[in-house]
Amino acid sequence: MIQWIMNENPLMSQTAEKHNKKLSILYEIAITVGKSLDLKTILDNVLERVMNFMGVDAGVIYVIDEKTLEMVPVSFKNLSDEVVKDLSENRVRVGECMCGNIAQCNKEVVIFEKASSDPRFTRGLLKKEDMEFYAGLPLKAKGKVVGVLCVITHTPYTPDQELLDILRAATLPIGLAIENALIFENTRKEAEATGRYYNFEGIIANSPEMTTILDTVKKITDVPSSILIYGESGTGKELIARAIHFNSIRRGKPFLAVNCAALPESLLESELFGYLKGAFTGANTDKKGLFEAADNGTIFLDEVEAMTKNLQVKLLRVLQDRTFLKVGGTQPVTVDVRIIAATNQRLADAVKEKLFREDLYYRLNVIRIELPPLRERAEDIHLLVRYFLNKFNKRMEKNIRKISDDALEALINYPWPGNIRELENTIERAVVIAETDEILREDLPVEVSTINFDYKKDWTLEKIEKEYIFKILKIAGGNKKKAAKLLGLDTSTLWRKLKTYQQ
Repeated sequence: MIQWIMNENPLMSQTAEKHNKKLSILYEIAITVGKSLDLKTILDNVLERVMNFMGVDAGVIYVIDEKTLEMVPVSFKNLSDEVVKDLSENRVRVGECMCGNIAQCNKEVVIFEKASSDPRFTRGLLKKEDMEFYAGLPLKAKGKVVGVLCVITHTPYTPDQELLDILRAATLPIGLAIENALIFENTRKEAEATGRYYNFEGIIANSPEMTTILDTVKKITDVPSSILIYGESGTGKELIARAIHFNSIRRGKPFLAVNCAALPESLLESELFGYLKGAFTGANTDKKGLFEAADNGTIFLDEVEAMTKNLQVKLLRVLQDRTFLKVGGTQPVTVDVRIIAATNQRLADAVKEKLFREDLYYRLNVIRIELPPLRERAEDIHLLVRYFLNKFNKRMEKNIRKISDDALEALINYPWPGNIRELENTIERAVVIAETDEILREDLPVEVSTINFDYKKDWTLEKIEKEYIFKILKIAGGNKKKAAKLLGLDTSTLWRKLKTYQQ
């Protein structure tokens, strides 16, 4: 009977056919997004299907980076190489150009003719793409825009309302697929990080000094006492702090790190302790601080010596009774947070000079870990070189298998003022430059490659320290305050050392 009615009514038959086609396309997309958790694989497949049923020339799917708010072009098809390069290397942010505005306003944009001349396209290369038709739609998950889908044609094109409705409906499973893939990727990274630090992977050490430190770390993981890690910049203080956290009973809770020298006092106070709505101009909502967010976990305070006296008082209160006041608040907030602090300066000297509170120093310095600079653990350099070589081989898809004896000798003899971080950068550069499967001395930076070892020279620690201090003083143009900062010393300590050298 139903079939007879449809045969007698061609319009009804046509409507049913369109409806079935719509359901079929959406079903195909739903099946496609469920086949994988790899974001690029999903979006490449989805974009191809969308372009096929729309009959358009090209397309791109952007995913929003939550940290930077950049519009990342994860999948694109039939765009010119010039445009792809521009989109990838000079990313727009939410609120910029057409796709950024679509993400910010959470509204679709459909331009039926001469799209390239639309003033909302602010990038010159896109205007040169000769777009005739353009449709950009926000991709949402859980009420939040997670990306933008764009399709274009280079010739006149007028899709019927049914096609646009299908495109709108398709954004729902695509948005959910992006959300699920990102959750999976974040979970995978967290699991890898946890396993990495749990197994002390990445802490490359064979020297007696580092072996002793790692033995100590294993003993203190579940001790609730505060820990102070001392070491020059680039020695791996945060790496040790993470290893302590992920090997402790707090491993399932947050590990949050903040560089106290990177923010002015007002911002650092808000970052650490949070604030209440109306506490200051611009405080439109309540904000949870890092101490509250890290409850039952660990907070890592790097360059803790940079804290002002006001913040030192608030930190002392957290250490003493586990409470603090939010900016603009009067009710104390109670937290259970393990504090690991780090510094590249001698806090004892800062205490003597009244720059750091003595009571806070002793509260932080319950357990002290002192990381040696790389120049004092030369036996670890070869291990670190192999580790970084493998890391950058994978990243750059190269196959450098060895390092020449001559190059290794230069690496061992270099004093490494930037420590492990500088060594890592040096190996990355060498991997990029190397033309064979072996890193040669000439592949190293000139300041490293020109180092030669003189066995007749006075290599006592006192002599090396003196030469190194004068070298940094020269680099600082004779400015003792700047030199002291580079050396990780208090200015008064540098003055005393210089006075000793002159005797």
